[in-house]
Amino acid sequence: MRWVAGGWGIVITGNVQIDPKHLASPYDLTIDPSSASHKSRYMHLALMAHFTPDRPLMIMQLSHPGLQSSSILNCSRAPWEPAIAPLSARPTMGGGLLGKVWQYVGWPVKSRKVSDVGEWLAIVERFVEASVMAGDAGWDGVQLHAAHGYLLSSVMSPLTNPDPPPLPGVPEDVPLRLHLLYLILRGLKEQTAEFFIKAVKINCSDFVQGGLDEEQASDIIRAIVSWNLVDIIEISGGTYTNPVFTFSFCISSTTSKRQSLFAHFTSKLLPTLPPPPKGPAILLTGGLHDRWVITDSLRERACDLAGIGRPACLIPDLPDRVLLNPDVPGKFTHVGGYTIPQGDLAKILLGGSKKEGKGIALVGAGVSTLWHTWQLRRMGRGIDPDKKLTWFKGLVQEEIWEGLVVRGWRRVRGTRSEVYQKVQLG
Repeated sequence: MRWVAGGWGIVITGNVQIDPKHLASPYDLTIDPSSASHKSRYMHLALMAHFTPDRPLMIMQLSHPGLQSSSILNCSRAPWEPAIAPLSARPTMGGGLLGKVWQYVGWPVKSRKVSDVGEWLAIVERFVEASVMAGDAGWDGVQLHAAHGYLLSSVMSPLTNPDPPPLPGVPEDVPLRLHLLYLILRGLKEQTAEFFIKAVKINCSDFVQGGLDEEQASDIIRAIVSWNLVDIIEISGGTYTNPVFTFSFCISSTTSKRQSLFAHFTSKLLPTLPPPPKGPAILLTGGLHDRWVITDSLRERACDLAGIGRPACLIPDLPDRVLLNPDVPGKFTHVGGYTIPQGDLAKILLGGSKKEGKGIALVGAGVSTLWHTWQLRRMGRGIDPDKKLTWFKGLVQEEIWEGLVVRGWRRVRGTRSEVYQKVQLG
């Protein structure tokens, strides 16, 4: 919890999965509203943050990875048990041969298409119950992860949800692909306190890969705003100044389209939306890596809140140490632009390709994302981040050993312990 004392105004967690069987990585936290121990742990985290001098707002990011969840890599369900999504498919890993191999190794079976309305409503209930538990545990709000090709994002995309079913209880003017998100947000409105923050995370990359143009993507944002159910909308996937904020395996033409959409949002759409408190605060994440750029984005009302993601994985006290430190001149406040040792080689070996691939790209677990996740895991074990950590050393040390072996053994041991307790109680 180094971030709570680092000068941040808001701390948003990474993935907290609403279904323990469906993880995006072996490290993901889960939330079980029926578990007293889960509530106690999350309450402890909230108390730690609220009793620091800075007292940042604590927002829990709730997520379901959908078809991005690998049964092999995460060991959270049987290898033959599929992920769930609005279609039956596998995520793509680039156009190379190794990418194809990795695609079938990580996802031996295609995702199962959810066609039953009752199952969709059960997913709504999971999100709502998790949010209620977060509020009861003292958290200031939740953020619904509707980006990175995860479940909520895939439902919103024409590529992954070509024939969306209508869900009951949704107003007629709500687009079909937004029914799931609407029902979750309405549930949060009805079952959590008014001061409890309701946020949504979206990504320009998802809109581009889904085949949406600028106006279609803008219509989605306007629709979400019109519901008056959201306090914060986070938009990422581009760069406020330069098109260098990219995901692994994204080709140049896709990057250009994504950056164009990101620029459209920041320069044309966002200034037309009602400012807070009449409308949601816009949180912009992408390329805001120095004091001048952040100041400019706020002054020009390209956003209401400035978000920083990956650099914060290396410098948890970034605001106090650099951005807000009066002893650091503005020209020395740039914290982006670093490279990942062996990162380019990893992309090539894992099947990265410069050619535009077809299908649903795996954007949630790219080379850069994994490397920054490993930095977070180091801090979780009380070890400082290592900017010189090579990608393949991280793969062996953090992903295979700490992620699969150590955590896998703890999971097995925990399961055995639960079975033993049930036998004793029986």
